[in-house]
Amino acid sequence: MSELGQFLKTKREEKELSLEKMQEITKIQKRYLSAIENGKYEALPGAFYTRAFVKSYAEALALDPDDIFETYGGELPQPKQQATDLPSRAERTRPKVQKKKKRKSNVFPVLMGILFFVVVAAGVYLVVQGADGGNSGGVSPEDDPSIEVDSNDNSGISDEDAGNEEDDEPTEDSREAEEDENGSIEKEDEIEEAENEEPEFLSTDNRRSTFDVSGLDEMMIELELSGDSYLDVQDKNGTILEDFAGVSEGDTVELDYSDEDYVKLNIGNATAVTVRFNGQVIDYPIDPSEAVHQHLIFDKQAE
Repeated sequence: MSELGQFLKTKREEKELSLEKMQEITKIQKRYLSAIENGKYEALPGAFYTRAFVKSYAEALALDPDDIFETYGGELPQPKQQATDLPSRAERTRPKVQKKKKRKSNVFPVLMGILFFVVVAAGVYLVVQGADGGNSGGVSPEDDPSIEVDSNDNSGISDEDAGNEEDDEPTEDSREAEEDENGSIEKEDEIEEAENEEPEFLSTDNRRSTFDVSGLDEMMIELELSGDSYLDVQDKNGTILEDFAGVSEGDTVELDYSDEDYVKLNIGNATAVTVRFNGQVIDYPIDPSEAVHQHLIFDKQAE
C-alpha cells in the first residue's frame, strides 16, 4: 500500500465512510477507489484519470487536492500528452450530428427557364422575319382567293384588348413558381425556428446544473475537447449509459439521446470541454475556473 493510499484510506475510515458510499459520492467505480488506496495505479484508465480520481476522492473527504498533490504527487504517474482515437463503441452506436441545411429557393431555376424561353422565341421570330423578307413579292391575304376572311371573328374587340386579356390570365408556370417560392420561404422559416430552440436553464445545486428540454424532440449532444477530461453519460438513476475513457485533446464526441427523457453529463474538466445541444453552445452556469468538475442535466420532464 502506498503512502497516499494509506493516508486516504485512514481519512475515509475516520469519517466512517465505506467504499460503496465513496462510489456514490464521487461517481467513481469502487474498483478504482480500491486501486488508489492500494497504490495499484496501473489498474486505472490512465495517468490523467489517476490524478482526476485522486482529486475527486480528496474533495469528497473535504481535503485540499493541492496539498495532496504537493505531498504525495511523486507517487502518481505523470500524464502523457498523446492523442488517442475515440472508442469504437461510441462511433458505432451514435450517429453523427448533422446540422439542418436550408433548402435553396426554386425561384432562380424558374427565372432561368423563362429567360431561355424568351431567347428561343426571339430567335424564332428573327428567322421568320428573315424568311418573310425574302418573299416580299407575295400577295396579301385580301388578294389571295384561297384565304377567306371572316369579318365576324373578334368583332368589337381590338387586338390590343385581346392581348391585355391574355396577359391578365396567370399561366400555369407562373402559378407553380409562386407556390414553390412561398413554400420554400415557409420551410426556411420553420427550419430557422427549430434551430433557435435551445434548453432553458433552471437551477444549479452542488455543481449539478439542470436544463429544461421538455419542448424539444431531439437531444443531439456534441462534446468537443480542447484538453484532457473524464467524461461519462448517466441516466436518472445514476447508471452510466456510456463512458469515454479514451478521449483526449482534439477529440469530438457526438451523441443522440432523442429517445431518452433524462441524461446527465459528468464532465471531469469543464475548462477543456465545449458542450453543444442541438447545435447550440451551452454556457456552463458555474464558471469552469471555479468548478472544474461539473454535471449538466438535460430533463424533458423538468418541473
